[in-house]
Amino acid sequence: MATLFRRQALVCECRRTFSTSASRSVNLQWQQNDSEALAEVIPPYPYGPTLLYKQSRTGLYGGKKITYGNNVGTKIEVKTRRSWKPNIFTRRLFSKALDRTVQVRVSSRVLRTIDKLGGVDNYLLGEKEQRIKELGESGWWLRWAIMQTPAIKKRFAADRQRMGL
Repeated sequence: MATLFRRQALVCECRRTFSTSASRSVNLQWQQNDSEALAEVIPPYPYGPTLLYKQSRTGLYGGKKITYGNNVGTKIEVKTRRSWKPNIFTRRLFSKALDRTVQVRVSSRVLRTIDKLGGVDNYLLGEKEQRIKELGESGWWLRWAIMQTPAIKKRFAADRQRMGL
């Protein structure tokens, strides 16, 4: 587990079927990882890759994508096509479970939701199906990394025991 959260990822050029060495370490920033290393470590994202707005794979966009409309002139009412891009920031958010900051691209709407819920951990660990669908691949990776920490595992075990499962 300690190799999972190491800062620098080891890169292996060869792919062997049998190896006695430890598995490759994975970085917390999703886009800086090798896709094969991620496939070995985390379960697949249940909703698949984003096809409409591919940039939203790299952060917490909350389902936001480019919207389109028209500029309409005042005198002759000529319509000109235009687009509105989502309001995206690169922010360092502190995760209590990981006990470190995580740099992530996040939309303004998701930042407000994170503040409302009390932190990035609570946002990522939400149980709503729509929230999990909005996480995207990088959010899914952060959610999985947070769920592997001992504090969160203990919290989930206490919840299961309280519900009688």
